[in-house]
Formats: sequence, C-alpha cells, structure tokens
Amino acid sequence: MTNDKMISPEPRPRTIGIVWVLYFVVAILGALVTRGIVIRGDAAATASNIVASASLYRAGISLDFAGNLLYIALIALLYWLFRPVDRRVALLATLFGVVGATVQIVAELLRLAPQVLLTDPQVSGAFSAQQLQAAVMFSLRLYARSFEFSFVLFALFELAIAYLILRSKFLPRAIGVLWVLAGLSWPLFLWPPLAAAVQPVIIAIGGAAEISLALWLIIKGVDEVRWRQWTEVSPPNAISQ
Repeated sequence: MTNDKMISPEPRPRTIGIVWVLYFVVAILGALVTRGIVIRGDAAATASNIVASASLYRAGISLDFAGNLLYIALIALLYWLFRPVDRRVALLATLFGVVGATVQIVAELLRLAPQVLLTDPQVSGAFSAQQLQAAVMFSLRLYARSFEFSFVLFALFELAIAYLILRSKFLPRAIGVLWVLAGLSWPLFLWPPLAAAVQPVIIAIGGAAEISLALWLIIKGVDEVRWRQWTEVSPPNAISQ
C-alpha cells in the first residue's frame, strides 16, 4: 500500500517487545551466573571465588556485554517508533540511552581486571595476596560506581521516552506515568546512602516501567490510528518536524 493512511508502525511494536524480553532474559542470566561470586566486604572470599568460578565469571561479563548491545538495538527501534511524535526528543532519548549503555560497556572492563590480576602469573607474582585482594575490590567498587553513574543517563532517557509516550497517546497514559517515576528515581543513585535504603523500590519502579511497556507492545501493540495521525503531521521520511 502506498497510501499514508494505510501504513503501519515500523518497526513493528511486537518486534520491539520481543527484543525487550530477550534483553531481560540475557540480563537475568548474566546476574544469575555470577550470583554469590562477589562477597560484599570480604576481599579474600571474593578473590577466591573469582579464581574458582573463572568460567562463570567470564560468562557473566559476556552476557552483560551482549545485554547492552541488545539494549542499544532496542533504543534504535524506539527511536523509529517515536520519531513521528517529536524527532528532536526521540534523538535526545537515543543519545542518552546509547551513552548510558556505552558507560556500562566500559564499566564491564573493570570487571575483567580482577580476573587478570588473579590468574595471570606475570601480574599476580608482582603483588602480595593482600595487595591483590585490595586491587580486586577497588576494581569492583569502581565498576559499581561507574554503573551507578549510567543510571543518571538512563534517567534522562526514560524521561524523554515518558514524554513521547504521554504526548503520542498511542500507548496507555499509565505506562507513561510509570516511566516518569522511573526517570525521577534513578538519579537517587548519585547519593549512595539514600540509594542503598530505597534501592529495592527504585528497581521495582524501573522494572515495572520497562516490563509493562514491553508486554504491552507484544500483546496490544500501539493505537495505529493515532500513530498514523502523527505520520501525517510529521512523515517518517521527513528531515525535521
């Protein structure tokens, strides 16, 4: 069909939802395979676990890396879905999301350092056991701080997507409100004491926002009539609004 009124959202909403679910699966697997390896406050046990569970530790890092690549693909798909609504805001959301994912990918390199320190004889032989353990914990804590910094970027990404959801009206308003709450919650990680106290709540809100949108896209899709109305105002192939 060449009639603009007959076009459907591209990419298909269900495709976006499926990619999202795949990301969740990879992210959960990454967390599960490394569960119990890092012991908070116990450098000796952590170092021992990393050496004993070297394959699982590497697998966790690889899965997290794959998860970030999937999320970057997801961000690109969301850009094309929301582009007709507000191209500039969709581009900002893409920028914040991609930079946030890139920060997490770079942070993953800090998780590689402990294994290199502990298993490479040329490196480990130059340090005492206590120095190696301290270096391992330093790398892991720096990784955690870098990862938390990415949450601020994802907060901006989520607020931009929330705006697009609420403005577009081709997705439920309740989902948009959830994305607003998630976007306002993640910056709390800039204050670690507060973040530690409310972390379960922050994660629950963020998870509910993303899961609800992913499932809605798979099960219901978008209101195609309203989506087409946006394409009439701002055609998908337009350079600007």
